[in-house]
Amino acid sequence: MPANMGMPVFEWNDVTNSSLGGHLVFGLLAGLTFAVIAQVTAGRASAAGR
Repeated sequence: MPANMGMPVFEWNDVTNSSLGGHLVFGLLAGLTFAVIAQVTAGRASAAGR
């Protein structure tokens, strides 16, 4: 996307630093949310099979 906007592609600055941080936080929260939902769903599936 930066290349399409005429911005430098391989430049490390405050914007790229905050973008990386935001993507890492989002990925962590998405992974934790998925893990919790998978655990809850697996618990319900095993309880329903009894």
